Amino acid sequence: MATPKKKTSKTFFDYYPNFPRDKAHLVQLCLPREKMNNKKAPQFPLMYSEKLDGVFCFAVCDTTSVHIFSRTGEEYLSLEHLKPELYDISMALCTDVIIFEGYAKGVPQPTISGWCRDTKAQHYEVAAYIHDSLSPDEFWSACEVRPYEERYKALDDLEGWQHNYCHTYLVPQYYAYTWSDIDKAADKVWKAGGEGLVVRDPNSGYYPGKRNETMLKIKQGISYDLKVLSLQEGTGKYKGMVGALVCQFRDGKTVTVGTGLTDDQRKRWWSEFFYDEIVGKIVQIDAMTESTKGVLREPRFKGIRHDKTEGDF
Repeated sequence: MATPKKKTSKTFFDYYPNFPRDKAHLVQLCLPREKMNNKKAPQFPLMYSEKLDGVFCFAVCDTTSVHIFSRTGEEYLSLEHLKPELYDISMALCTDVIIFEGYAKGVPQPTISGWCRDTKAQHYEVAAYIHDSLSPDEFWSACEVRPYEERYKALDDLEGWQHNYCHTYLVPQYYAYTWSDIDKAADKVWKAGGEGLVVRDPNSGYYPGKRNETMLKIKQGISYDLKVLSLQEGTGKYKGMVGALVCQFRDGKTVTVGTGLTDDQRKRWWSEFFYDEIVGKIVQIDAMTESTKGVLREPRFKGIRHDKTEGDF
């Protein structure tokens, strides 16, 4: 059987070289609630939705084509099945950009990330869970953007969700009137095995390249995206394998993370042939808490963030 031919992936900037912002300022990302400035906290009522543990994507649609990109503008070529429905939604709303989570229920995030980045095969398991859309002017100039509540209502008013769409879904949004409402909703999601919540100011615009109080993420414990600086060799049964990742942390400190790695990862990454697969990359590290001295309690490797090129510190 012939090996599938690898496609050549382009970037957002190959298609749109005159775009006025760089890759760090393409889209708005969530601010962790623990980093929220209380003086800038959004006013209730707020909108919230379940945070899906998938891959952030945005689709740029015009009259003749649809291109799907990562948050930094790398093109995803394995999601062709999503394009007809994204195009239909775009034309119905007269929007240029649809923002969604590439997600497959019950599948680990690193697997979904690998599927999205695959340049040889299509991955029909990945669906689009849409949470925002922007008109051409709103995305390209990022000025005079409609409030989020209005943008979401336009999506919610579409008739195709019930009957016409097989691969695209609208992420349900709910209203909260106190932080107690938010905490109860988050606890319900965690008890069901979910990741957490995304909380939005319904009156907010869109702030590409920024993490601010208009869009917060609430997760159980804490999570950081950190750059891997080096590897430590293991001891005992991990002798001759990776024992821990040494990651860049706040204030010039490092954090050593030895749990969460599979045996296959430990063996592969200790080899000089695959060392570059992990060192220099951005990885997600989850932990129970962070002490006042900046020490992470029970840090754990979650996976490589292929969609990120810079860490939190």
